Amino acid sequence: MLSVNFPTRQIPGRADTEDWIVSRDKHRYDEIFYTLMPINGKVTGINAKREMMNSRLPNTVLGKIWKLADCDKDGMLDDEEFALAQHLIKIKLEGFELPIELPNHLVPPSHRKDPTADILYNHQED
Repeated sequence: MLSVNFPTRQIPGRADTEDWIVSRDKHRYDEIFYTLMPINGKVTGINAKREMMNSRLPNTVLGKIWKLADCDKDGMLDDEEFALAQHLIKIKLEGFELPIELPNHLVPPSHRKDPTADILYNHQED
């Protein structure tokens, strides 16, 4: 019997949590996130910092992690940004270097840019 596998296609710009490596541990990070009293789905910088300092990483390193994790640069972290921060802390504690810029595969799904939107809304008229 002949079996044919057809590749599945993802819609460009549509990200699943399945391809986000952080989602493996997100349930654990969410438990911490919800103890930090989020307001409108976000934790304040003060509450997030307090939790991040439990890692005992230097403030300079935590500052870099914050800059990478606060994707929308609003000074607060939603559950995905918080999970990303926790993941980056874990990576650093395991002895790996932090990236200078957040690679696409680490960008939380809800913060990924939709290239289709760029084409639709940023096209130039001739």
